[in-house]
Amino acid sequence: MTTAAIDLPRPAAPALAMFLALLAGATCIGFSGVFVRFADVGPAAAGFWRMAFALPLLAAWTAAERRRPSVGAAHGTAFWPIALAGLAFSVDVVLYNASLAHTTIANASLLGNLSPVAVVLGGWLLLGERPSRRVLGALALALGGALMLVAPQLAGASGPPLSGGALGDMLAVGAAFAYAAYIIAIRRARDSAEAGRIGLISSALCGALCLAAALALGETLLPASLAGWLAVIALGVISHALGQGLITLSLGSYGAGAASLVMVWPALVSVLAAWAIFGEQPGPAQAFGGVAILAAVLLVRRG
Repeated sequence: MTTAAIDLPRPAAPALAMFLALLAGATCIGFSGVFVRFADVGPAAAGFWRMAFALPLLAAWTAAERRRPSVGAAHGTAFWPIALAGLAFSVDVVLYNASLAHTTIANASLLGNLSPVAVVLGGWLLLGERPSRRVLGALALALGGALMLVAPQLAGASGPPLSGGALGDMLAVGAAFAYAAYIIAIRRARDSAEAGRIGLISSALCGALCLAAALALGETLLPASLAGWLAVIALGVISHALGQGLITLSLGSYGAGAASLVMVWPALVSVLAAWAIFGEQPGPAQAFGGVAILAAVLLVRRG
């Protein structure tokens, strides 16, 4: 494993197109908290429906990849990273969805997007991707922005450590670590497999694990209203098929550390969406934190 400092790799595909794909995917994911709030099912059940409605689109994507002459047989070495991605994402989805019942969308999204810390370290230690100084600076800026966004809500928390908002915050932090493992596994899988295949297999495994968890926990599986059905459909089509699909595609051109930094973008999207839909108005500190996150995204783009 090399320890030499390296800059962000220059993508073979057009850099701007890959960056926009990464940003678009992150934006789609930013609305997942809103969709979960409208879904009248349990957190694991919402994860199951998210995968179920995404699978047909991912299957079509995989079929299109196989028709391309340049795509050969999948390498066997990609199986374990893909399996790890499915497992890690199932943990992330369940913990994040559960956190929304105990804390605000902004809080859950911001704490859930602390994964860049673990991803940069994991990419360095496991993949040999030592971050450049620019990436480290952008990481510090992004984390500082996240702290500014979340601090006002944490300061107003009260009650026992494992109740209410504190419980939701802890679940969101757990989701962040699980998502970090997902990003690293996807990055490894993209070395030997196409994006569609990775998304299809990992999502099918994630859906199966979420269904098993929902049954074990006795959750409500079927939405009871039209709004609930529309919410779980949006989770599958928008947040997963488009969101995770675009991110998986982009990770073939960007290192894990750089991609994880751009993934703080959903936090800002979530804050704005929660403000507009649920009246969760951000304060001055949250506004400054959002600006810091935008600045971090621009630094990654210039990396």
